[in-house]
Amino acid sequence: MTENDIKKYSVILGEGSGVLFQPADSDKTYVLSARHVFYDEIEDERGGKKSEVKKEITLRFSDSQDEEKVIEIKNGENYFEHSESSIDAAILLFPDIVGYNQIFIDNNTSSNRYNMAGFPQSRRVFDDKYNKYKISDIISSDENILSLRLEVAHLSHSDISGFSGGGIIKFNEDYLTICGIQSRTPEEDCNGEISVVPIMRFIEIAKQHNLPELLPSFLVNFKFLQQDAFNFNASIDDDDISFTRLFLKQKTEEVLSSDITPRFIKDYFTDRLLINDKNMLKLNDELIYITWLEFLTLINIVKDKTCNISDLEDIFCYLRLLYRKTDTDWLETDFLKDCLVSNYDGLEENGTVFIKTNKLPSKQNIKHYRLNKGSIVPRIDSLKSNYENGTLNSDVNNITNALSELKEFVFDKYNFIHFEYLKHFMLVENSENYKNFKKSNENELLIKLKEEYGKIFGI
Repeated sequence: MTENDIKKYSVILGEGSGVLFQPADSDKTYVLSARHVFYDEIEDERGGKKSEVKKEITLRFSDSQDEEKVIEIKNGENYFEHSESSIDAAILLFPDIVGYNQIFIDNNTSSNRYNMAGFPQSRRVFDDKYNKYKISDIISSDENILSLRLEVAHLSHSDISGFSGGGIIKFNEDYLTICGIQSRTPEEDCNGEISVVPIMRFIEIAKQHNLPELLPSFLVNFKFLQQDAFNFNASIDDDDISFTRLFLKQKTEEVLSSDITPRFIKDYFTDRLLINDKNMLKLNDELIYITWLEFLTLINIVKDKTCNISDLEDIFCYLRLLYRKTDTDWLETDFLKDCLVSNYDGLEENGTVFIKTNKLPSKQNIKHYRLNKGSIVPRIDSLKSNYENGTLNSDVNNITNALSELKEFVFDKYNFIHFEYLKHFMLVENSENYKNFKKSNENELLIKLKEEYGKIFGI
């Protein structure tokens, strides 16, 4: 994903703009926009003016700006507005448009790195009608409207007109976040000030009309992640492990039948899912929940039951799963320092912490996958010496002086294992031990997996 994807998610909607958003129902796509974009001013029976919902509206995608789609507006069927007419927010509903599921809501009113994106009238004569302006700061805010200041302060009405309904969007490396949409454009020069309808008003529209929530589908149910679970490969020895892989994929059904959902995990455990990080937007990473689906599947096998929400807090007393999106080796010194100051609230001594990153350990050797409690390895030994001497570097992201305030040396209290040990080391590197398993003896495979993973989990 690049910053140009802000354009991809933006659409021309009539005389205004809109934003594509994939809600909790994977069969639907929303266009979020301003309510007034869907209205015409017409003459009433007394010769005055009144507003009326349009019978139809045109929509053009950013990659085909000259191709108009004419959409009939059916109030209550494909068009939904806020119950308070003063709130300039509306949702247009489409059947699923594939490829627009990496945008997430952000209720934080911080203007940091946000852009106003859309299709101003001043550019409608060009082949590429898109434009965006960076936002510098918040002027004022309340629950119904935000006043934001653009970095460019000399824009006239014609420069802003057409942005109505356009998204206030930020690029975050692998996904986008939206905190609202631009509301009605003032007739006079705006001097860099714009009015924005907060994203919370769109959440309210979904609730008022019983529409799917403004959440990605993978946070609603593990079924949207099932095809991505246990996708390990043993290369030329893959036939040896193919049945075991299929067996594990089938066992994910037990997780799907439980009351545990990705959204529950996100909301309940919050920063206890991340390695020394308080940025809750990072909990929108799909890989966290693919890993949890695999984790829960293996726990179900070991415990010989389908675990539910009521079991999770107990499991978290002796097992923990932490994630960081990084290609850094997990045994690098700075990474280990962040492990030292992560949130282990509720984890009992001798518990096991699984670490998930985007990269396998640098060497295919057990000591590169596991750090048993009290391990004496050079980097851990050096960190412990600095800890005991009070000389650990306190420059840790998000937590001021966290290392200098450290009360315990967690590598002497817990076991640490890279999550890929459970697949890559135990299964792929030992595929020879699984080549004789098939449908006729799958109970024997279940017994073996229960025994092998039971040792690791301490269950």
